[in-house]
Amino acid sequence: MSPPRRDDPAAALNQVLSEVIDAILDVRQALRRVPETQALHNELDQLLADLRTWAQLLADQDQALGISPLASMASGASRTPPNPWHGAASNQQVRQIVGEHLDRLGHQLSAALAGRYGDQTQAALTEIQWGILAHKHALSNT
Repeated sequence: MSPPRRDDPAAALNQVLSEVIDAILDVRQALRRVPETQALHNELDQLLADLRTWAQLLADQDQALGISPLASMASGASRTPPNPWHGAASNQQVRQIVGEHLDRLGHQLSAALAGRYGDQTQAALTEIQWGILAHKHALSNT
């Protein structure tokens, strides 16, 4: 995805939202690869819950700007997971793939945070950014 135009806060929010939706699909696939008894599964489960919360938070911000959140992007149901998972994957591979996706999401957030927003949207983006950092740290320690 190309970087958002600085003068279009809705485009920047939608790019972050699109990346969050892709991350949801990726983490769902990752959860299937890790046994429920492992700490990594628990971390992925928490990450998935946060991603869903963040998607709703971003959609709410879009609506506050008068934009239909999914008007300019494919819904989760019509997407192909960004990293198709084939067969078994080691915990290290799962950490790497999910970590790379969190890195992409972080870059989208950094670009979006460079834009001008109201306090509520800025707070939402900052909350997501802190959450990503926390999950990246947790992934590296599980």
